[in-house]
Amino acid sequence: MRRMLGLAMAAAVGVPLCSAQTGWIPGFSRSMSAVKRQGRLPEKKQGIGEPFKLIHADKGSVVGDDVSASGAVHATYKGYEIFADKLTGNRKTKVFRLEGNGRLVGQTETVEGAVVIVDFGNDTFAFEDGKARIKPERLEKRLVGDVFVKAGSGAGTQADFTTEHGSFTTCDLDPAHFELDYDTSRIIPGKRAELRSVRLSILGKTVLGLPMVVIPLNRRGPKTWPEVGQSVDEGYYIKTRVSTPLHGNDYVDTRLDYMTKLGAGLGLDYNYLSKTVNGKLSAYTITGGSKSKVFSAQHNQKLGRADWTLSSNYQLSDYLTAPSSTLWSTSSQLLVPWGSGNTRLGFNRFFSESSGFKSESQNISIGDDRRFGGVSSRIDLNLAKSVSSGFGTDVRSQRLDVKYGASASFRSFDAELTYQRGVPIGSTANFYDASDVTPMLTLRSTGRQLFSDGFGERWPFSLEASIGELVNPSTTGSERVTRINLEAGIRRSEGSPKHWSLNWGGRFKQGLYSDDTAQYVLNYDSNLAYHFSGNSSVSLTYNNLRAFGFTPLSIDSTGRSDSFSFDLNYNPTKALKLSLQTGYDVLQGDQGEVPWQFVWFRSRWNPGKWLDVNGTASYDTFNQAWSNFRVDAGATLGDTRMFLGARYDGLRSQWAGFNVFVDGFRVGRVTSRFLLDYDGYMKQLVAQHYQFAYDLHCAEAVFEVIDNQVGFRSGRTLAFYIRLKAFPGGSPFGYGTRGGSIGGGYGFGN
Repeated sequence: MRRMLGLAMAAAVGVPLCSAQTGWIPGFSRSMSAVKRQGRLPEKKQGIGEPFKLIHADKGSVVGDDVSASGAVHATYKGYEIFADKLTGNRKTKVFRLEGNGRLVGQTETVEGAVVIVDFGNDTFAFEDGKARIKPERLEKRLVGDVFVKAGSGAGTQADFTTEHGSFTTCDLDPAHFELDYDTSRIIPGKRAELRSVRLSILGKTVLGLPMVVIPLNRRGPKTWPEVGQSVDEGYYIKTRVSTPLHGNDYVDTRLDYMTKLGAGLGLDYNYLSKTVNGKLSAYTITGGSKSKVFSAQHNQKLGRADWTLSSNYQLSDYLTAPSSTLWSTSSQLLVPWGSGNTRLGFNRFFSESSGFKSESQNISIGDDRRFGGVSSRIDLNLAKSVSSGFGTDVRSQRLDVKYGASASFRSFDAELTYQRGVPIGSTANFYDASDVTPMLTLRSTGRQLFSDGFGERWPFSLEASIGELVNPSTTGSERVTRINLEAGIRRSEGSPKHWSLNWGGRFKQGLYSDDTAQYVLNYDSNLAYHFSGNSSVSLTYNNLRAFGFTPLSIDSTGRSDSFSFDLNYNPTKALKLSLQTGYDVLQGDQGEVPWQFVWFRSRWNPGKWLDVNGTASYDTFNQAWSNFRVDAGATLGDTRMFLGARYDGLRSQWAGFNVFVDGFRVGRVTSRFLLDYDGYMKQLVAQHYQFAYDLHCAEAVFEVIDNQVGFRSGRTLAFYIRLKAFPGGSPFGYGTRGGSIGGGYGFGN
C-alpha cells in the first residue's frame, strides 16, 4: 500500500527545517512564510531519470532553466514523478513549486498537499494542508501500527516537531471511528506526542474535550488512559493520569490513584521545555498507612556551548523497590567544549539507610579530552569518598584518583603514555586501593607499519615494548616494581576456505622486573579445518600456554593450558544441521584426571519459516553419564506463534523444567497470549501470564493476569486498560519480578 506523506508525516519523522532561503526562486518567499514545514525527500522511484521531463500539461514552457506548466501537469525530475494543477521552478536552483493537488511520488512514498515546495538540491520539501499515513518504519519502529494525521501547518527539527490545527487517528476507515482534533501538537520521536486543546470525536460527534493528552512513544512509558486491576502489594486499584498545559511548552501530569491496601496515591510530574532547558520534576506519595514517598528530578540545560545535566532520585520506604529503606542518588555533569577538545565536571552521590546498615559514597571529578596535532590526551581527577557501617563492620576511604593517558601515531609505530595513581587522604579502614601505574610508556608496531602493506599481509606480526612502574593492589606497604615488557606475536591463515584451511598463531612475552625476577610466556595455537558437502566442516584446534620464571605482579600471572578441541558440523539436508563438540585436556591427563571434556551434541531442523526445532544433549565425561537434554521449538500457524522450551536433568533423572508461550491466538474478536513456566525441582508453575485483547478495530481492551510465584514482590496481579493499537504500551507480560524475561535460561526466555 502506498504511503501518504504530508506535513504531519514529515513532522513525526523528525526531519529538519530549511536553515535559510538560499536557492528559492523569485516569488517563493511569500509561500514559504505560509508553508512552514520541511522534510527530507522520500526514496527515489526506480526507472525515473534525473533530467527534467515534462510528460503532460495543458500549457507549458521551458525558457533556459525556468520551467512553468499548468493544467493536469505530469513531469519527472531527479528520480521522482510530479503531479500538480500548476508547476513553476528552476533547474539551476533545483527548486519547484507544486500548486493544486500537488503530489511528489517516490519509490514507496508520496508527498501530498495543497501546496508543495521541493528543493531537489538540498533534498527537502515543505507544504501546507498536508496529510499523512505514518508507518512504524518512519519512526524507527517506535509505533506498532499505522497512524493517520492531517495538519494545516507545522515546524520542527529531527528531535522536536510541532503542528497546528490538525487531527489524528489510528483508524483507517472513512469516516474514522474516532479522531483526536487538536489546536497544537508536539511530537518528540521515541519519547512522546503532546496534543493541546483536544477534542475527542467518536463517529463524527465530539464527546469529550481535554486540555491536553500526552501519548508515550516508547514501550516503557506510562499508560495514557486509566488502568484498573489488582496486585499483591496494592490490592484492588485504579490509576489515572491527567495532563494540564501550562505556559509555553510546559505541562503537569497529575496522578490520582486509589489502592485498597495502601490508600490514595497522589503525584505530580512537572515537564518543562524551552530552547535551552528541558526536564521533569516528579513527586509521589501514599496518603494511607504507608510512608512511601518518591521524589525525582531530571534537568538538561544548554549554557552557551556547554551542556549541563542533573539527575536526582529520593525514595523513602518505596513499597515497589525499597520498603523500610531510604535511598537518595544524585548525579550531575557539565560538559564544556573548547579549543580542540572538551572539559568534564562531574558529581555523583549515593546514600542508603535501612535497619542496621548505612552507606554513603561520593565522587567529585574533573576530566579533559584534548588533541594537539597528532597527540590525543585524556586526564581524569576523581576525589572519592566512601563510608559504610553496620553488621559490626565499618568501612572508610577517601582518596584522589589520578589517571592520564596520551597516544600518538607515527609512520612506523604507535606510542602510548599511561599514568595512574591513587593518593589516600586521611585514614582508611578495611579498604583496598587499586593498582598504580607511575608511569608507563608503550610502543607498538606491525609488519605493515615497519615495511609495507604487502609484507604485512604476508607476515602479519605485531611488536610491543613497554617500560613502567607498577604496584600490586591490595598489598599494603609493598614496593613499586619497575617492569620492562617485550612482546611479539603473529597470526596467519593458509589454504582455501572452500577445502582445507589452517589458521595458526603464536605469542612471546618477556617481563623483566626491578627486584631481579623475570618471566617469559609462550602461547601458540592452530586450527585445521576441512570443508565438505556444502556448509559441512570438521576442525581440530590445539592451544598451548605456559609461563616460565616468576613475576611479582598479579596482573602478569599466567595460567597454563595444553588442550585439543574437536568440532564437527554436518548438514545432510538444507533443513537439518547436526554438530558435535568435545575437547581433550593434556594437562588433566598427566595429572591422572579425566582428560576428555564434555561432549556436546546439537541439532537444528528448520524445514521452513513455520517450524524451527533445536535440540541439545551433553555427556558428562567426569561422571560418565548423560547430564542434560534440551529442546527449543517454535512454530507459526497463520497469525499464531507458539514456542516450547524443555530441559531434562540426566544426572538427577528428572525434568528440570519447561515453558510454553503462545502469541496471537484469535477466537472471534479476542486475541490471546499466554506464558507458562514450570520448575521441575520445585514441582510447581513459577509463572503464569495471560493476556486477552478485545478488538475495537483501532483500539483494544486489554485484560492481563500476571502471576509470578518466586522473586521480589511475588504474587498475582490483574489489570484492565484500553490501548490504542498503533502506540506501544508498557506491560509486565513476559517479565519476572527481577525485570528479566521469563524462561529460566531456556525456551522462550533464552
